Amino acid sequence: MTNVDPPESVPEGQETKYRGLYGKCVEHKLEGFPEQSKSETLREEINVQRQHRKLISYSIFPFVQGRPAGYKFFTAEPLEELGVPNFDFLLWNLEGKVIFGEAKSSVPASADTVVNQLEERKEIAENHKEHIEEEYLGSEIDHMEFVVSTYVNHGDKIAKAIIEEGAEFITWVVDAHHDELWIRQARPTSFPDNLEADDPDAMLQELDRRHTHDVSALNGELDRVTTSFGQADVLPTAIIVDQLRVVVQARRVEGRHPCVDRADIESYVSSSSLNYPEERVTDIVDNLIESGKRINFLSEWDDERADLKLVSNYTAKDDLEQVLEDKWVDWRIEDMKDDLRKECEERITAELGRQKQLNEFGVGLSAEESEDESS
Repeated sequence: MTNVDPPESVPEGQETKYRGLYGKCVEHKLEGFPEQSKSETLREEINVQRQHRKLISYSIFPFVQGRPAGYKFFTAEPLEELGVPNFDFLLWNLEGKVIFGEAKSSVPASADTVVNQLEERKEIAENHKEHIEEEYLGSEIDHMEFVVSTYVNHGDKIAKAIIEEGAEFITWVVDAHHDELWIRQARPTSFPDNLEADDPDAMLQELDRRHTHDVSALNGELDRVTTSFGQADVLPTAIIVDQLRVVVQARRVEGRHPCVDRADIESYVSSSSLNYPEERVTDIVDNLIESGKRINFLSEWDDERADLKLVSNYTAKDDLEQVLEDKWVDWRIEDMKDDLRKECEERITAELGRQKQLNEFGVGLSAEESEDESS
């Protein structure tokens, strides 16, 4: 029999019965729980986030290290603080021109779904133009452009979908093997309905204008420009295991103990080239530390050498990142199991309450029927 305290709502005198039914329910649920496949799915989620973060880094690198056609990287995830669907990065030049960029490290079988998502985010960005001017730039926006960045193997697919849907997005592609980025133009298999031109050559010219940057110098400077990753280490909307990598990056070793100070995490987040204001950095660091403790990756250290210690016997970066991933997966799996236990608790409690009502009317369920319903 499961040694668990029944909820207060369990009818008096039914505690022993609750424990028996609850134990059988949990046993049945956990036996059927596909832990291996769930773990594999979670690890794939980590990999997807990693590839997405890398693609953002590749996309913004030229604008962090230099100013192609006067554009510079301004911030990651603009409008994130409003809780609305947002783009991955914002570029800006001193003449009031901005570029919103979305990174897509993978593209589904139907690229139309990506185009629809981009259209939604474009509309949201346009509707929040004044907010961006006042809260981000401190000046008026004269012209807005929208970019989708993807790896080179997806470039044609998404560029064609954008053209054929009649959408106005510019496609950047990244070759991660050669660390290059350029603008990808594709020839459509069919022309969209919203072109002004009628002649095929004129239609192609109109598409060229629509899917390249208005600032012609930018098109030239983004012709296989050298790029790299490592610029976007903290993305507030990423899963927490991906964000907690910065703790590993900021850690040091004291007497074989991997440890970190809060100030080190703040410094790393602040210098990650994402231009977050001080209060946003504080919020991010608070969340990182609390999340690290929650999954048993960080703990307070009663030692003057550091504020926090990493809960691991390893000290090397790669080993610690693997420990972090394992702890997060274990935490998520246990959370899923807790949900199953909660389902059993609610189910058995409701069943016993219903049986009590039936008994009050002189109608009851047999013990066998109760046990069958609980499984």
